[in-house]
Amino acid sequence: MHQRKTIGIQSLLLRTFLPAVLVVAIALAILVYNLQYALIMDGFDRKLVTISALTGAMIDPSDHDFLMTEAQSKKDPTEIESTEHYIRNVEPMRRIREKLDLTYLYTQALGGEADIYYILDSSLGDDHSPIGSEDELPVETLAGLRNAESQGKVYISPVEYQKQWGLLKTAAAPVYGAEGAITATAGADVDISVIQIATQNALFASAVIGMVSILACLFVTFQIVQRIARPIEVLRQEALRIAAGDHNQPIKLRHPREAAHLRNTLATVTTRMMKESTKRMEIARDQQHNADEQCLIDTLYNTATVITLCNNEKLLTLWAPTDRTTVESALAIQSMTLLRERMLQAPRLMNSWKILANLEQGICASFDRQAKSICTHGGSITVRVNNKVITLDNEKIADLSSAARASVFLNGEEVTLFESAKI
Repeated sequence: MHQRKTIGIQSLLLRTFLPAVLVVAIALAILVYNLQYALIMDGFDRKLVTISALTGAMIDPSDHDFLMTEAQSKKDPTEIESTEHYIRNVEPMRRIREKLDLTYLYTQALGGEADIYYILDSSLGDDHSPIGSEDELPVETLAGLRNAESQGKVYISPVEYQKQWGLLKTAAAPVYGAEGAITATAGADVDISVIQIATQNALFASAVIGMVSILACLFVTFQIVQRIARPIEVLRQEALRIAAGDHNQPIKLRHPREAAHLRNTLATVTTRMMKESTKRMEIARDQQHNADEQCLIDTLYNTATVITLCNNEKLLTLWAPTDRTTVESALAIQSMTLLRERMLQAPRLMNSWKILANLEQGICASFDRQAKSICTHGGSITVRVNNKVITLDNEKIADLSSAARASVFLNGEEVTLFESAKI
């Protein structure tokens, strides 16, 4: 007997999904093309309706009535088209046609030996229809023009074949005469070639979307295959790792259910040991962190308790920390020490001591040697005036001009401001 060949799960999934991928991609491309085609046609409809209505509204009614009469008089079209009535109305139409990439833009009226006769025509060269020339129209278009003249509505045609002009899409809006009645229609046409360019672009976009959707579906298919096969391989590796003595938590699995259940069983075995190991690591890390922080504080507090920021013949400014138990205050002491050194190098900085001093982590006492007054910044301080101790609140000034001796207490240290024997 021949042994029956087995199919791997990856091959089986690919055989199942790939045909579905192709069907979905083709359906999506067709849907996108239909939607884009509908949007393109709707865009052309809106464009033609707007242009024809605008053209009908901007034509001078008196001029158009005059030109209609001239067109029916069988005069020389060239002579009529050279009149001011014709030129001042057709020139704006030519600019609109060229600017908006229209095929034809004109006015027409029902009557004559054929279906309609032309009045104004913005085309030039062989495509130009002289005033009074007649034309036959498809039945549906002719009915639309009659409806536009009778009811005052803009007519929009489907893409249809006209004997003289080929495949066109047309819009016709009412043109009013001098007496307020509808006497003609303004037509705006776009050739099928313009529409074809837009639809070809839509077709290309649909093809691109189809290819992208195929690639996306293939990517999803391979992800599904990996999602089914990968948990089995992960569990095998996790079992080998745990057997080798590594008691960290196994990788979490959600699907399939059986693989997730087996993973939870492995997790139960390693949870307690992992928690104990984590706890020991956290304790050691906290101890090290506390030791490092205390070491930093001890190192920074080796500097002076009271720092002299400014000391000249006019001013004596002292800074002291308000707290000595935090890293922030220790860093403030270090920064004020560096600021003092910088001020000694650049004395002009002493004029800006109040801006540069750290008043969030410390207190400043500023003694004006000339006025013999002291002011506190950042908090209250204690001042000894002669033998009397007083408390000076924040931003308050104490006059010491009548004292023989004065000192200030900062951070438990007494700093002498002056004595009568030294002055």
